Amino acid sequence: MRYKGFYFIIILAVIFIIFILFPNLSLYRNHINYKQFNIYCDTKIDDNIYKVLDEVEEKLLTSEIYDNSLNFKIFISSNFNPYSIFCPSLKDAFAATYPIINNIFISKTDIVNNLVYRNATEDNERSLSSVIVHEATHKLIENEIGVKVNKNLQTWKKEGYCEYVSGENSLNLSAGINEVYTGSNSFSSAFSYLKYRILVTYLLDVKGHTFKSLIETEFNIHNLENELMTYRNNFF
Repeated sequence: MRYKGFYFIIILAVIFIIFILFPNLSLYRNHINYKQFNIYCDTKIDDNIYKVLDEVEEKLLTSEIYDNSLNFKIFISSNFNPYSIFCPSLKDAFAATYPIINNIFISKTDIVNNLVYRNATEDNERSLSSVIVHEATHKLIENEIGVKVNKNLQTWKKEGYCEYVSGENSLNLSAGINEVYTGSNSFSSAFSYLKYRILVTYLLDVKGHTFKSLIETEFNIHNLENELMTYRNNFF
């Protein structure tokens, strides 16, 4: 009897792995292939997706670790339910990427208006193009530095670089520093991501770091934050 229970668990685990590896066999049956992107959706894919993907490519090309040999498999949801099934631990996020297999899942999406919604009451809307860029950059990072290094990479470097490349809006460094260090919305995930993005922007655009030196250098965050404030006070 004990063995039957064990085998049942194994079978369930195998089914779940297949489910995660091949979502297109279950819910995401609508498909287009365009440039480096394989797009799957649970409903008919609007033609505006091509314009969105052109914007994504344009932003990815700005990254020094861009690799045109990579392909991105992206699963877009028309509502919160499919996304929640595949990403239960991140059901309140805009999107999630499974490491190694690199399946990118995106929450409730309005392709026509280039928007993604997360299941939350605030900070719950972003452009679809920026979300895809953010998640695709996770794959660029893993491809560049390897799975092991990527797994141990500090969150602020990883998420900050993804936000840096995605460039949701043109970042005014002075205004961003001011917003972060006055502490407004300091407990929101959007606040954390803005802070990470500012740190990475400062290191790359002001201090002249490359991606390689950003990853390899150990930074004292407290000292870095003080530098940022001095920079703002001296130049703005």
